[in-house]
Amino acid sequence: MMKNLLNITITLFIIFQASLEAQTDLNQYKYVSVPDRFDFLKTSDQYQLSSLTQFLLTKKGFTVLESIENYPSDLAANSCLLLDVNVEKIKGFLITKLEVQFINCKKEVVFRSAIGTSKEKDFKMAYHQALRAAFDSMEALNYNYEASATIDISAPIESSTTVLPKPSVQTPSAPVVAASVDPVDSPELPKTLIVSTAYGYDITDANGRVLYSIHPTMEEGIFIIDKLPGIAYKRGKRWVREYVLEKKTVIELLIP
Repeated sequence: MMKNLLNITITLFIIFQASLEAQTDLNQYKYVSVPDRFDFLKTSDQYQLSSLTQFLLTKKGFTVLESIENYPSDLAANSCLLLDVNVEKIKGFLITKLEVQFINCKKEVVFRSAIGTSKEKDFKMAYHQALRAAFDSMEALNYNYEASATIDISAPIESSTTVLPKPSVQTPSAPVVAASVDPVDSPELPKTLIVSTAYGYDITDANGRVLYSIHPTMEEGIFIIDKLPGIAYKRGKRWVREYVLEKKTVIELLIP
């Protein structure tokens, strides 16, 4: 019986050592982050398990970021220098089992500890004992950050958005009414007045007769003309209407 138990122990040790060699070298990661609450717990740092995890990581030489809001400059330039550390509870009957996981920037688990166990009935004592046992299994790691190590951060990026070069904008030539003289600047044309109203403006002639009502748009200086297609805006000292007629842009004074 004792011989079989010894054989099983040796086999498990060999398997774990092989798994250590097969898993990603943690020396290429400079920082680790620990959540305030692990998924199997109900409140932040319950049983001080997050605090203990941070302490044990620091003890093994890891640089633990207490807050990832203010990134160090090298981490800001390369977020893949950071590993998220998770503690997962493994199902067990009358025994507490915990596994420590290291997760990279691709959300891949790059390292798993051996499962630490405890038969203590007190939750806090059991969790602490199991967690320490899981960390003890990582003694062979001898973690030491190597700045020269290369991290593979390549990952397929899928995007449904195609970025196209910005097209050049060309303003179509616009035939102006009375081509021999610019109708906007002609001193011989009757004067118009713009009167502010509750809904926008009224364009009136010199006698106060309302010619058009215009309404402001979201674009400053551009107005919608009541009951007429096109837009209105001020060009020089005159109000004009711009619209499309037979696929050509027409600009005319906002008068009959």
